[in-house]
Amino acid sequence: MKNVLEQWGPEFASAEAQPLKEGVWQLELGAQTYILKRRSNRTRVWEEYNLLQWLHKHGQPISQLVCTSADVPWAEYHGFFYVLYPYLAGTPGDDLDLFEQTLARQAGSALARLHQALAAYEASCEFPDFNLFQKVSSYAWPTVQSYSTVKFSNRLEDLRHAISAHLVNPYEALPRQLIHRDFHPGNLLFTDGELSGILDFDRVRIGVRLFDLCYLSTAVLSSCFNDPRQREEWPSFVRELIKGYVTVQALEKTEAYVFLYLIYLIQLLFTAYYLDEGNTKLADLNLAILFWINDQHDYLEPLIEKAAMGSGGAVV
Repeated sequence: MKNVLEQWGPEFASAEAQPLKEGVWQLELGAQTYILKRRSNRTRVWEEYNLLQWLHKHGQPISQLVCTSADVPWAEYHGFFYVLYPYLAGTPGDDLDLFEQTLARQAGSALARLHQALAAYEASCEFPDFNLFQKVSSYAWPTVQSYSTVKFSNRLEDLRHAISAHLVNPYEALPRQLIHRDFHPGNLLFTDGELSGILDFDRVRIGVRLFDLCYLSTAVLSSCFNDPRQREEWPSFVRELIKGYVTVQALEKTEAYVFLYLIYLIQLLFTAYYLDEGNTKLADLNLAILFWINDQHDYLEPLIEKAAMGSGGAVV
């Protein structure tokens, strides 16, 4: 670790490093705190470095990459690349009750402002494309289908028909731009009830704008799904999240229409991912979430469409 840290200057060699999870450490250097992460691709690091600088200049609450003494935003050691961020203070969203109306709306409005900034970034073409529909069709669907028992096969087939009928053509018309792609509660920081930071931009890609909104929605449900009381509050969270978003950025009619179908794709992708990891417990949880949302479809659809037209925003 010392050989890595001293590339940011000799003073960093004495920093105390505490592992947070695989490939992530928290560093303490005097009164300063940093987050160190391991990466495998220097090209992606350059893209993130330039983007974070631009987002900071445009008022986004992010943490910029720190350059080493060699004036590059990474340290290289034994074939790996390490990046360093100043620590952003705040309480992660997964430690708060995001079902609280004001927090849900803040998350939505913050995402809309971030989307506006990302859409204006002139170097967006440098980022790879992320096609959720193609990823599910070629990978997630066959994986989940091969796992499903007779008990689930009819439900999955019904979902496949619904997705084919309602999403295939509209998907191509959805607004596409740079998206965060990992916009979950743990990457949102709050201070004194206000959103104060957005973390982890290493997964930014070009994709459908709606993905981030749907991803946060299903991430919140995943965190509370086993609590029946909180699960029943989830539709209200989605409503307030969308209302917060459209106070800043209007949604298109197509986006409101396919909102639930995009969530279905996300749930299928997560199910397949956990199956590949050998974690059938989490795969089954994500299947259960998928079917539960589908059971609420007729109730959720008008709620989402109404929220998309509400409070200061309008579907265009």
